[in-house]
Amino acid sequence: MEKLADMAMSRRLLGAYTCDLYKLRALYLGKDVPRFEAMLQAMIAARYKNPADKKSFLEQYFHTFLLKENKQYAGWLLEAIRDFGDALFTRYNEQAYAVMIDKRSDLIETMDSQIDAKQYYGFPLGVILFMIARQYEYLDDTDNAVLYYNNAKICFHPKAIYIPAIQDSLKRLAQPGVEESARV
Repeated sequence: MEKLADMAMSRRLLGAYTCDLYKLRALYLGKDVPRFEAMLQAMIAARYKNPADKKSFLEQYFHTFLLKENKQYAGWLLEAIRDFGDALFTRYNEQAYAVMIDKRSDLIETMDSQIDAKQYYGFPLGVILFMIARQYEYLDDTDNAVLYYNNAKICFHPKAIYIPAIQDSLKRLAQPGVEESARV
């Protein structure tokens, strides 16, 4: 796949952005860390014809590494998100980083007010709901964590990267209740 992505004909037919995505994915799946990191940095620095492509790349990979709690890669992508120049895009991603990487649990009210202001829809709204749930989980408030995880699930496409994370979180939160009822 990597060789195909580097071919001049492929780059003309599919475009630089699509070929770069294929190459990045091939390097990631091949666990070629030095080359993957170099390609990730190259894509972060690249200027693609369509700004929406760059935004989509930043968002997808940022959240992939955020869920893996990879501080280095998520940090690189967050810097690029900040440079992108979209204040709403930057804000929800910075808050997600603060929750997942810095383990903050003091952003619930702030994020909840963004929901009330109806500034976010779809994927970003789902991320905010997920991050509120995670904060409740940090605070050992299982009921609210489950409520927000379930609400987040509604915002995502069934194949979104957050769906398995939500399912894992809901299973993990259900475990203490199962163990307690088994003992009774």
